[in-house]
Amino acid sequence: MKAEEPKLGADEALDLVPVQNASVRVEEHGDACVLWVPIRRRWWMHGPLAWLLPFRSEKGIALDALGREVFSACDGEHRLEELVEAFARRHKLRFHEARLSVQSFIASLLERNLIVLIRTASSGANAEPAHHGTAAASGAAADIATAASTTEGPS
Repeated sequence: MKAEEPKLGADEALDLVPVQNASVRVEEHGDACVLWVPIRRRWWMHGPLAWLLPFRSEKGIALDALGREVFSACDGEHRLEELVEAFARRHKLRFHEARLSVQSFIASLLERNLIVLIRTASSGANAEPAHHGTAAASGAAADIATAASTTEGPS
């Protein structure tokens, strides 16, 4: 039986550092961009079936200007809290409003394997991926989305 990863609290989620997946290809289109993620080929996608049916090797995900802004900020140098503060400042939002928007978007990026969250040494552990793999990423996305929606209070 697989051990469950501990749930992330709102403060713990803000201490994580988002990093872009190195295998994602980015195409710029003005203010927007398209992220191309490699698709893992299943066992049945090889052999004679692949000769008959052209399977895609990548999946494209289009981001608008705000999505591009958040994705490009996932550089591995800034904590999630710093991303939220900068987003709130640029768009004249309260911290809690920006946190809800940014964390829910980060959760969707995690689900699509476009980014990974890393714990830093300052958050109590050595720098290591906080969540990796598809099942863990969807769990992390749920944790972050839950943490963003359950915290409340004025900024």
